[in-house]
Amino acid sequence: MDCDIIWRFIMARKPRIEIGGGLYHVISRGNNRRKIFHSDADYLRFTGILELQKSKLPFYLYAYCLMPNHFHLLIERCDDSISRIMQRALTTYSQYHNRKYRKIGHLFQGRYKSILCQSDRYLGELVRYIHLNPVRAKMVKRPEDFSYSGHRAYLGLDKSGLVDTGPVLRHFGATGKRAVQVYQQFVDAGIGYQSQEEYYRAAEGRVLGSEQFLDEIKHRVGEHRIARTSKRRSIGIEDLLRAAARISGVRRDELCSNSKRRAAVAIKEAVMVLGKENGMSNRELAAALGLDSSTVTRRIDAVRWSGRGNGEVAKLRRALKSETR
Repeated sequence: MDCDIIWRFIMARKPRIEIGGGLYHVISRGNNRRKIFHSDADYLRFTGILELQKSKLPFYLYAYCLMPNHFHLLIERCDDSISRIMQRALTTYSQYHNRKYRKIGHLFQGRYKSILCQSDRYLGELVRYIHLNPVRAKMVKRPEDFSYSGHRAYLGLDKSGLVDTGPVLRHFGATGKRAVQVYQQFVDAGIGYQSQEEYYRAAEGRVLGSEQFLDEIKHRVGEHRIARTSKRRSIGIEDLLRAAARISGVRRDELCSNSKRRAAVAIKEAVMVLGKENGMSNRELAAALGLDSSTVTRRIDAVRWSGRGNGEVAKLRRALKSETR
């Protein structure tokens, strides 16, 4: 394992690190490691709850595996917090389970665990790791033989739409058929690997990534706290849009559309970055710019991760900030 992979406690039993567009490996176990799924109906009820929550609190689900006494999820957060999503899902399933089996008390062992992961570095590895859980546990010989994981969706054997396979498969090939073949080869190559503890440890508040990733997270968490504690905004969305049109020359109708023209994309990214700094939600920015929330999340992250914040977008952001004072 590369030496720059780091595991650090950011906080001990304090609020979780919640970042829009963050990739989270979520793990929860049954209380005292007891079973949480006893029948096919239980597994299906849980996946149904996940599907319902996705429709109410949108998020991307790239992988999941429901083992008899614990489960893994790989979630990319959009607007709503992982805490809110999981609280709803676990509460709903616990109520169903305890009612069905006439139990009382806690079904799950303490708080669920979540690990914020560096997406570009670990997305594929985590998808493979999670989907090979039943093979490592010797429940099946091949991951596609296990019905309650997301692996079958990648092979086209599960058409439910619960798993968002597209973003992952694009890492494996330009065309759908070729991408599936390469993905399957990648997963099969992991059969026989021993459990990789760095993907599995779930201590509260841990981050999986490079030193650079950790520094970026610290910076973003700080910005997030400042935005949340601000009592009022200094800039409104209309102020930003008017200023953006003035300084860029991009017409308002193009600014508020899905235009791919370079000038329009750059000024919209500057609006997103400055809007986030002033406490605006992804939904608000998406509605104003004629995009969806997930696109806003991805564009903001692209600016931050790629270093484009030091170039054209940064200059436009400074001009916007000056124009709206």
